[in-house]
Amino acid sequence: MKKYLLTFSVALIIGFFLSNFFIRQYNNFNGIKVGGMGEELYFVQYGVYSNLESLEDNTISLQNYVYNEQDNLYYVYVGITKLEENANKIVKHYKDLGYDAIIKKFEITNKDFLELLVNYDEILKGTDDDTAISSIINQVLMKYEEVVING
Repeated sequence: MKKYLLTFSVALIIGFFLSNFFIRQYNNFNGIKVGGMGEELYFVQYGVYSNLESLEDNTISLQNYVYNEQDNLYYVYVGITKLEENANKIVKHYKDLGYDAIIKKFEITNKDFLELLVNYDEILKGTDDDTAISSIINQVLMKYEEVVING
């Protein structure tokens, strides 16, 4: 019986240390985490293009944007927010400028960007001034590119 108790105790201690090791590795992981560790954000999509040349030709008039390549298509986004109300405000802003835009949802896990976005969302929520809205949109897109894309 003593032999089994000692074996069980050693296995329990080793398991404890290994689980702590793996948890610390996961918390320091900089890649894309799977399993709902991020937050769902609203991305305002401007268009989808089949090649970079077409994307560049059709986005000349935009002040700022980010794009994502997926399945040989280039998706252009002109706004990012946590709040659906702000996403609708961004869509309205672009529609008032004569552009079509739609809202898509994506999960983002970058904690630094998510924290920055809270402040921008509060400012955007409290304004209806087109110049302020445009400035906030551009700041968010620049921060997204700096923190998430170029990371």
